[in-house]
Amino acid sequence: MATETFLLKFLSPETGCSAHEMRFEAPMEAVAAILDVETSELTEHLFYLEKGELDGLSLMLALPFPEPDGEVVLTRPQWIDSVPYLVHTNFELALMLDGRKPFAMFSDEESSWIPKEIRAYFRPYVDKGAIIERVEPFVEGKLHLVRILYALPKEEWRFDAYTELMSERHWTDESEYRLGRLLGYTEEQCQWWIAQRREARNVTAPKA
Repeated sequence: MATETFLLKFLSPETGCSAHEMRFEAPMEAVAAILDVETSELTEHLFYLEKGELDGLSLMLALPFPEPDGEVVLTRPQWIDSVPYLVHTNFELALMLDGRKPFAMFSDEESSWIPKEIRAYFRPYVDKGAIIERVEPFVEGKLHLVRILYALPKEEWRFDAYTELMSERHWTDESEYRLGRLLGYTEEQCQWWIAQRREARNVTAPKA
């Protein structure tokens, strides 16, 4: 039976970021049976595992997993996992607390649970003044959205710079570069990203 690659992410209860990750190979059918889903769903979704499901994977692989402190996510590796540097996506809070990321942004529908969860993770540090928050509701077509921005102290200028950048009518390589620099990526990382973007103009690349 052919095997596929899977990725387990053990999330920190303090930041919601991945604190430990493990890759493993297993047949799609076997993993789908443990999760009680169709095999097609494994390529389309990520899964927050219950203890019984995690134990089932451990038993199937004959591999002990670390005892999780927080949630555990199962997913298939994505294109973004092949980038040759640490992409900030899903590591935003941890990197900001470490002083390695000056600015982060999130957006979603106002009614979504995701903005509420993000703000809950950031709130203790916002309350202490370690991170500055700005929340901007906006409308796009018929959608009522919310943009949540975070900056380290003395980096609040990035709020207005980001809002101005997002108001541009045409998105160019220069726009992409400015966004990358605002988010804290290095010159070399931004140039690599833009080169990949040029090679795949018809592909929507993730931003972090």
